[in-house]
Amino acid sequence: VSRGSHGRFPSLLLLLPLAGLGCSGPKAAPPELPTPKVTVTEVVEKETTDYEEYVGRTEPSETVEVRSRVYGYLDSVGFREGDPVTKDQEKPLFTIESDEYDAILKVAESKVAVWQTKLEVAQVKLARNEKLVKTNSISKEDYEESVAAVKEAEASVKSAKADVDRAAIDVKYTVITAPISGRIDRTLVTPGNLLTGGMANGTLLTRIVNVQPIYVYFDVDERSLLRYERTRKDGQEDKTRQPLRDQEIPCYVQLADEKDFPHQGMLDFAENRIDSGTGTIKIRGVFTNEDQQLTAGMFVRVRVPVSKPYKALMIPERAIATDQNIKFTYVVGGDNIATRRDLVLGTARGTNRIVKSGVSPCERVIVK
Repeated sequence: VSRGSHGRFPSLLLLLPLAGLGCSGPKAAPPELPTPKVTVTEVVEKETTDYEEYVGRTEPSETVEVRSRVYGYLDSVGFREGDPVTKDQEKPLFTIESDEYDAILKVAESKVAVWQTKLEVAQVKLARNEKLVKTNSISKEDYEESVAAVKEAEASVKSAKADVDRAAIDVKYTVITAPISGRIDRTLVTPGNLLTGGMANGTLLTRIVNVQPIYVYFDVDERSLLRYERTRKDGQEDKTRQPLRDQEIPCYVQLADEKDFPHQGMLDFAENRIDSGTGTIKIRGVFTNEDQQLTAGMFVRVRVPVSKPYKALMIPERAIATDQNIKFTYVVGGDNIATRRDLVLGTARGTNRIVKSGVSPCERVIVK
């Protein structure tokens, strides 16, 4: 039994492969896959500039709180809310009832006339006493009294004129005009209300802001500030720090609903100290804002150029793939064979990306 079973195993091993060949025959070669169709685009070389971007906030170049400087009832409002106004325009913004101040002015003017008359009488008396004292017709004390009377009258005239000036100022303050040109806010007080006056606590009536030009403030790090200040207009480095307004460095602003940076301005100011807590400093850009699209209080993105224009290779973002931390693309050669190329990338330019190395001009890369 052991010998027979031992003899059967070799025959089984031979029969199994033969049976397999007899059932199915040789395997057919797999069908050849069709050549994949892809969309390609050429690597382009364009002139570009490197930028740094920040978040900033717009602020008006001028702002004024219009307040009442005298007490009285508000008589009229002479503007439409939100309209532009001009400095010292003929039409007043507000008028305050001036009857009481007009009366005070007339009283002050009458006092000037009274003291002016007294001064003339005192001067005539002094002129007569000057002749009499020389002949000893009057005492020296009488003469000195006439001199003092003239001086007193002169001082009283000056005091009365000062009262006239003060009363005239109060009358002037009953008509409130625009102290700056800009856009006016809503009316905070309606006619008929009593206004308080004073230099510090006068009633707030409205506000005016000037947004032509408008400022944009943003924070930059210390290294960026040094680079901006030390770079001359011709691009040459200089160890001497120069004010930003002398460098003529452009800056660009993008609003929340914009895809580009269409608003151009200039850097013109940097604060005089760096924040020790954050290591940043506040910088200001000024924009003419002729179309008034920039409004005070907006959050905006600010772009500042950090290089001179140069030629750079660019490919679409959708042509770039990622293998872990390696960026690559497929380049199609003249024989229509695709080859993988690892890339060193720069910054984005819209839907394109700058490529520092990995491709050459006019090569074709797969985008789809």
